[in-house]
Amino acid sequence: MKPFAWRGNTDFYSGLLLAGIAVFALIYVRTLDIGTVHQMGPGYFPLGLSLILLGMGLVLIVKGVLSGGPPVETVHLKPLFFVLLSFALFGVLIERAGLICAILAQVLVAHFGSRETRLSQSLILGVGLAAVSSVLFVLLLKIPVSLLP
Repeated sequence: MKPFAWRGNTDFYSGLLLAGIAVFALIYVRTLDIGTVHQMGPGYFPLGLSLILLGMGLVLIVKGVLSGGPPVETVHLKPLFFVLLSFALFGVLIERAGLICAILAQVLVAHFGSRETRLSQSLILGVGLAAVSSVLFVLLLKIPVSLLP
């Protein structure tokens, strides 16, 4: 039998994160009307998702405790910073500069978080994402967002 792995296990900490998010969601959902299966309220679907997330988190916690998973590695701050900055930039630019510019700016900023990608790859990815997102969200789903400033 393997020894218990109380710390340094990615499964354990991932499970804690999922369970924590689920508990936070469950606390929020309790203020909403759940309803019944036949007449679902606004809290019915979030409650279901929260319970599924909590179940997945608990399974990961048990797996992390009972088996020796991979240890937690060091946190690299540069990729974390640039990826989070890219999301914030997208949120700021989506209404001011339009969907296409916001996506291109997000991909460009996130590019600086990795040493493995080349600028040309990121530009191709950004143009492709902007094109697909424009067709999907604006033309097909008719979401009222401007494409350009």
